[in-house]
Amino acid sequence: MRFRFLISLVLIVFLSGVTFAARSTKRLQSRESASIKITVNQPPEKAGVMPVEIIQPSFVSSAPNKLDDLTYSLRNNSTKAVIAAAVIKTIAYEDDGKTERDSVYCTMDTAFHPDMRGKSLLPGTQMTMESPGPLSFSGSVAIKEITLTLDYAVFDDNSSYGAGGEGERIITGVREGARQYKNWLVQEYSRNGKSLTAIFTLIQADNIPEDLKLDANQTVGAQRYRLQLLSTFRKKGAAEVESYLNQKQ
Repeated sequence: MRFRFLISLVLIVFLSGVTFAARSTKRLQSRESASIKITVNQPPEKAGVMPVEIIQPSFVSSAPNKLDDLTYSLRNNSTKAVIAAAVIKTIAYEDDGKTERDSVYCTMDTAFHPDMRGKSLLPGTQMTMESPGPLSFSGSVAIKEITLTLDYAVFDDNSSYGAGGEGERIITGVREGARQYKNWLVQEYSRNGKSLTAIFTLIQADNIPEDLKLDANQTVGAQRYRLQLLSTFRKKGAAEVESYLNQKQ
């Protein structure tokens, strides 16, 4: 049975259609509230320290087939800043006596494009991760377990945890989409005599041009860049936006 996610592109949350197979880790945390269990698969320790840790998982469920809210944070226990991370949220649910699982990737990336760097997760600090919701199943489905797993993390020296997995592929795709969209916008800006007024309707358009032939993750990156550009225009004005369009990448 499928369930319905209300997912915002702005939050950069991704739906995976495959079942996630839980991996073994050195540290496993779990607790139960009502009839739903939360399990956290933590990354292995290095020199006695878990570099990045999932902490404070909490949820609200108003019915057996509903997850109204889920919150958790990432804590950076390392000596390097974290610039990107991906967490897998796996929902195990019972449907007609069968246990099914579906997974969602939740990501943060403070360096998704050179034009728009955000505040990294500094050593000794923590950051709340966004999680899609609410979600609900139809019929007599009952949610049994929520599993959170850190799949990927990138540090400011470009070292990483979980390289080669789906989390890295998603974050790389988002960055590539932002890059391609910005390049396309710069071309349109130049073609229109470097007039922001002439291309502003393109930035306001909800749809990313089909000619770019972006995949799902790249489209998320393009949308994120577009929305950040609109936010920059509102907060700082046209001159700041034009400074981005005149930068050479």
